[in-house]
Amino acid sequence: MSFPHLPAGYDRHRAALDIVDPGACNPSGVALALHTACRQAIAEGVSQRDDPAIRLMGLQLASLLNVDRILDSEEYGRLIEQCRARAEERERNPRPEIAA
Repeated sequence: MSFPHLPAGYDRHRAALDIVDPGACNPSGVALALHTACRQAIAEGVSQRDDPAIRLMGLQLASLLNVDRILDSEEYGRLIEQCRARAEERERNPRPEIAA
């Protein structure tokens, strides 16, 4: 599979190292880097689940979003309910789409 829009010279392994040391603090930046790394792995025929760079980026993103707290408490159920309520509200009252 080819991804023509991958940044020239992009190296997901270097990006992962730059993200975890000193520790990126911008979830959207880490998510974007993670997405780009996944696209590069797919283009190379590498398993996204096993790729060390992708796993490190995922770990940093999970850390920024306090995922450990979600998994160890009732927070998961609360988040599900909040998302359901907001999704149903948006279905009742559609808002303009946000450009990607």
